[in-house]
Amino acid sequence: MSNQQPNPEESVISLQNISRSFLTALQRQHDMLAFTLAGVRTSDAKIYDYYSNVSRIMPAPAAHLTHDQMVAYSRGLLLRTSINDLLALSAEVMNQVHLLCLLIKTRGHNVASNPEADKIIGQKQEAFVRMNLQEKFNEFEQTYNIISELEDAIFSIAAALRVLVRTGMVTNDDISPDGSLTLEFKAMKDIDATDSPEGGAKKTKMVDTQRTFRPGEMLDLTDEELLGLNITVAKFFHSLFRSVDEFGREQLEGNK
Repeated sequence: MSNQQPNPEESVISLQNISRSFLTALQRQHDMLAFTLAGVRTSDAKIYDYYSNVSRIMPAPAAHLTHDQMVAYSRGLLLRTSINDLLALSAEVMNQVHLLCLLIKTRGHNVASNPEADKIIGQKQEAFVRMNLQEKFNEFEQTYNIISELEDAIFSIAAALRVLVRTGMVTNDDISPDGSLTLEFKAMKDIDATDSPEGGAKKTKMVDTQRTFRPGEMLDLTDEELLGLNITVAKFFHSLFRSVDEFGREQLEGNK
């Protein structure tokens, strides 16, 4: 869907730069998703037919999709590409903050270049980039004592992508030990004044929602759930940035 990617060539490797870059990229992802969903919802069959015939020839007329078929096709494609982009951003943000943690752990306050140390840093970073998602989370926990509270949510998104890339149908290979594939979504919920401990005007808060799929079911999401995955990944980013900030403070204060 969106090819918006954070700029990896920051002049200074810092948590602030990484945070700003990736949250901006995620916002562009969110905006593009909202824009595309709006386009799918408001598409006009006559306008589609007009553009389908502008060139007055088609590569394979027999394979041409009608407007209704194209709505379903485009939404399925949107689902796959959006989830794929979210996973790519999640993996890349882990790569970037790992490099920062590695620099802090290896160099501390010393920012001067050291060829021998730089070689070791480069080798460790290359090894981390090649790791799969589970190995990345393990490395953060074992080496830096950083545990993500949304690890399961990211794994469920990865599982959903595997299903969508394959056939869209959940199989026994996709489920957890409880016999299902569960996706987690973050959403904002209005709270009535009577439900609020403080009382007063209506408020909103972030809540967790879930969607469970069983083997044999087709994996599909509502527009709200798809947008909710973006918010879930944003929450994952914030959680990771907070943990890295705490790690950096502890390391640097201990090395004074």
